[in-house]
Amino acid sequence: MAFISRFLDTNGDNTGTTNANGDYSSASGEFYIQPPAGEYYDIHRMIVSIGDTKGMSAEEYGNLGAALTNGITLKLLGAGDALITQFTPIPAKSNASWGIFCYDVDVKSWGTSPTDELLVARWTFTKSGRPIRLADNNKLMITCDDDLQGLITHYFLVQGEGGTV
Repeated sequence: MAFISRFLDTNGDNTGTTNANGDYSSASGEFYIQPPAGEYYDIHRMIVSIGDTKGMSAEEYGNLGAALTNGITLKLLGAGDALITQFTPIPAKSNASWGIFCYDVDVKSWGTSPTDELLVARWTFTKSGRPIRLADNNKLMITCDDDLQGLITHYFLVQGEGGTV
C-alpha cells in the first residue's frame, strides 16, 4: 500500500490544474481524483483550503463579499460518470456551510494585522464509517459552478492509501 496525498485536479491524475479559483459561472469547474486501471485508492479525508484577503466572514465565500449563487458539490462517480453518492445534499455556498459537512472548520489569521487569511476544513470520511474506495473507473469529484476568480487560492487535498486491485 502506498500513501496518497494529492490535490484534486482538472485531469484527475495529478497533472491538471489544482487551484480552483477560476470563473466557473458559465462552465462548471471539475476537480477530481481517479486511480489508474488496476489500482484502487482509499480516501480517508479531504482538506478544503480557501486563501483570500483579510476579512472573511461566515456568510460569504472566502472574502468575495457574498455567498456563492450555485455553490460547490462533492460526489462519487462511476463508469460513464454515473452518480454513485452525493456527499453534499446541498451545495457549499458560504464559509460556514463547510461546517455542515466537516466539523473542523477554521479561519487562520496570523499576526495582529494579517493581509491574507486561510479557511481550512477537514472532512474525515472515516469518521462516518469508512474511507471512500475508488476503483473500476470511479472518481471523487468537486464541482464548482460560480465565479471564484476573486479567491487567491482554493484547493482540495485528499489523503489516504492505494494499491493494486
